[in-house]
Amino acid sequence: MKFFSGELGHNYSTLTFGYCNYGVLEPGDKLSEMYERGYLPYSGSPESKGIFYMARSGRISLPNFDLNSECRRVAKKFDGQFTRQTTALPDFSITEEFVAFWLDYFARAHGPTVMPRERLMHILNFGIVTHVGTYKDAGGKVAGYTLEVADEVMAHDWYQSYAAELDKTSFGVWLLIDIAREAKVRGAGYYYPGTIYSENAYKTNLSAFEFWNGEKWVQDEKQLGKRLQTDGERQIAIVDEWKENHPLF
Repeated sequence: MKFFSGELGHNYSTLTFGYCNYGVLEPGDKLSEMYERGYLPYSGSPESKGIFYMARSGRISLPNFDLNSECRRVAKKFDGQFTRQTTALPDFSITEEFVAFWLDYFARAHGPTVMPRERLMHILNFGIVTHVGTYKDAGGKVAGYTLEVADEVMAHDWYQSYAAELDKTSFGVWLLIDIAREAKVRGAGYYYPGTIYSENAYKTNLSAFEFWNGEKWVQDEKQLGKRLQTDGERQIAIVDEWKENHPLF
């Protein structure tokens, strides 16, 4: 593995110097080891293929994963209502309907500029997405999709999308639960649901939850809670040097 940093900013009076950390897989590296080090795949730039970034992310220790009261409530609401088909990416047909489904979801959930078509295709061609999960309702209508990264020891739900009628229904949380259950059944050790900031703190509802603190994986609800509560106070409006030299989508 190769690692590098992009300078972000500084406060010389307190000797505080900020850098954004990136990683690149090299031949022979195991993908799961990059996740173990606290890195996630970066898709913000057309030139970012193969680049991973460090962030506060979460993971579930699957041998210890069970449904807590909140997850049982969500599971009761959706279990049995949808079927799931998992297809290896090389065998999945990328149709215009599939692309439109994703773009419509992101436009509703995150705004019209977050996921242009070019970025979605960049993710699909990144080289690490292994499976597409297709969820259908009882009538056979597509309800949602997931883009999953999986090997023998881990699973990562990179992105998910779902139909407009399922907005604000906890369906997204149910997808996390369903992926975690599937990964546990096949014997994976960890499930990585992505970044954990105040905007997506709902992911912490899953049991056996750990978060990356910049140095190691920590299972400490109080520490994480304090960080989530102060996320709004520590936002920054600048980008690091590496991103400045790699135009965003």
